[in-house]
Amino acid sequence: MNPREFLTLAQRLSLETTEAAWRSAISRAYYAVFHVARQLLEDLGFTVPRADRAHGYLWLRLANCGDARVQQAGRDLNDLRRHRNEADYDLARSIQSRIAQIHEQLAAQIIQVFETATLEPTRTQITDAMKIYERDVLHDVTWHP
Repeated sequence: MNPREFLTLAQRLSLETTEAAWRSAISRAYYAVFHVARQLLEDLGFTVPRADRAHGYLWLRLANCGDARVQQAGRDLNDLRRHRNEADYDLARSIQSRIAQIHEQLAAQIIQVFETATLEPTRTQITDAMKIYERDVLHDVTWHP
């Protein structure tokens, strides 16, 4: 499955007329970005863990990759996760259509940044920086040739 299909669904849901749809739009927007990020790191040679550990794994490496645009996208991925958690779990907090639209637009922008990160020279630069970050800071090397 192409993870960008989640973004297409988020865009449709954000235009619906119910709060449940808007909450679902935020969730789908996050997961579109999450899966694109996972795919990016796997394509770069990193072994991304499954389940809950994958969320922190992705944004920490991306936010410390040495490229300003990709680093910001990594931090934005983490922010989207926080908003996804609020949308999915905090039913007392009201969600409006405009908020869902803002999140799906941000998701589209992040995906675009990740797509350009697959091109040289950015690809090699971020891979090298994340390898150093894993080795020197995290002491958890998951990159493999």
